[in-house]
Amino acid sequence: MQKNIFDEPNKYIQEIVTKVRIREDKLKKFKGKTMAFVFFTKFCDVQCSHCFFKSDNEGYDLPREQYEFSREGFEKFITFINSSNNGYLSILGGGEPFKKFEYIKETIKRAKTDRIVIVTSGMWGADAKTCRNMIGEMYEALCQRKIPTKVVLRISMDKWHISKIGIDCIFHIIDVFKNFFADKENFELQLHTLTGDDSIEKVMEHYPGCTRTKQQKYVSDNEEILKIGLYRYALDFPDSYKISVGIAQIFHSNLKVNLKNPNINLEQLITLFDNDMKYNSFCNPSLVKNKNDEWGLDFLISYNGNIATWGNEQLNGLNNLYTDSYENIISNIYTNIISYSLLDKGYFYRTRIISEVNPLAVLRSKAIHIRDYAGASILEENHTVLYYAIRVIQDYLEENVLTLEELSGLSKELLDMIKSKTYIVKKWYENTSYSIIKQYMEKPIFDENEWRDLFNLIYFGHYTVSKEQIEEGIRFFNKHSREKINKLEDVLENSKEHYQRLIERLTFMKPEAKKLCMENYEKLEAI
Repeated sequence: MQKNIFDEPNKYIQEIVTKVRIREDKLKKFKGKTMAFVFFTKFCDVQCSHCFFKSDNEGYDLPREQYEFSREGFEKFITFINSSNNGYLSILGGGEPFKKFEYIKETIKRAKTDRIVIVTSGMWGADAKTCRNMIGEMYEALCQRKIPTKVVLRISMDKWHISKIGIDCIFHIIDVFKNFFADKENFELQLHTLTGDDSIEKVMEHYPGCTRTKQQKYVSDNEEILKIGLYRYALDFPDSYKISVGIAQIFHSNLKVNLKNPNINLEQLITLFDNDMKYNSFCNPSLVKNKNDEWGLDFLISYNGNIATWGNEQLNGLNNLYTDSYENIISNIYTNIISYSLLDKGYFYRTRIISEVNPLAVLRSKAIHIRDYAGASILEENHTVLYYAIRVIQDYLEENVLTLEELSGLSKELLDMIKSKTYIVKKWYENTSYSIIKQYMEKPIFDENEWRDLFNLIYFGHYTVSKEQIEEGIRFFNKHSREKINKLEDVLENSKEHYQRLIERLTFMKPEAKKLCMENYEKLEAI
């Protein structure tokens, strides 16, 4: 009887990732200016209830690098940016970046990039004198640069932030820019809000005579690297000072969205997500379009050092600043056919292929409404990843990008599957007993909380599993845990800690990097 390779998918995924290579002359290279988004920290004092990071300020386990950049991590970040032909660097909130103010100033001084956008709640501006000093220090850092750049301070202003921190901090920041930096073309203040939010009206009320220009749709915030936003307009002050205002779509972020709930408008969630991919990301979140129509890579750098092009993170093949050089990261992105195919063929190609066998994975990745995690979510199930990789290889064979001779080093059973008709591959996928349950059973260490979280997501319809597979999972759980359960409802949870674990299961630090940082910590403790 022929072996079903989907019964042990991780083995064949690793075979594909390590052995399948597209020849250099067939490989597309995206050499335009790159874009990068970085989170210096996970921690935030505002703790907005709607924030998809659910950031907080509590203590965490060691090593600390799991939650924010260490000095070593920051230095490796600078090295990465300075090697990447960067045209647009965004220091994001999701953790408040100003909790790492020294890193902000050093980035302004040292990063080789054409544009630095610093995204913040602005809560650090509550005291007018402190506000003036901090903005002055940023400008001083800008003046110390040898290579020109533009620095943009972008304030996230919406009803949630205002309800937490008030609005005086925003007024203080605006006053500093109006009074001291209005004539500095390379140092700019911007505001950013959400559709349907009236917070900007409060700014206009505070400054008599302030008006707004006509709103434009799907426009970039600069002319060189096309960073498209939903809407953009400007506030005009009577003294001729202007502030650009961007408006983003509200994403209904929820890692625990109930896909079985008939009251949830899944069609609306999907439409919003797909429109963002079409119009804001040019159908490919891993690439950024340059003004000259060249394309460059678009990177997402997590607070724990994980790095991938947007939407391209593979949880069983992570890259990390602490363990991987710039050259290795770029090589891994291009030589891994799973990640390369997203660069080459785009977001909708990947969703179409995965929908052939696992439409629920596509639905889940969109319905959680978190662009940062969508790639990790859609590629979470190993047997689905294997199917996708096989289908990509089949398409590249048909396009003469790959040849069968170049695949001769693969195992016979994998090569036979690749040579099969698509409907045959799909049939083998459908006949496997493998599921997310089996995937968790294969983990070398049993973690009770991981299983509880998985059962919660299965209950809310996130995975295709049979009744028999669920029963098998419950038996496995009962055998290894401290408690006995009879059904999924027995472990339903809605705590803050539970949601933080759901974030962690899609964003965990590369294990080798975590181990390295922990070893470094223990060495310092021993001194």
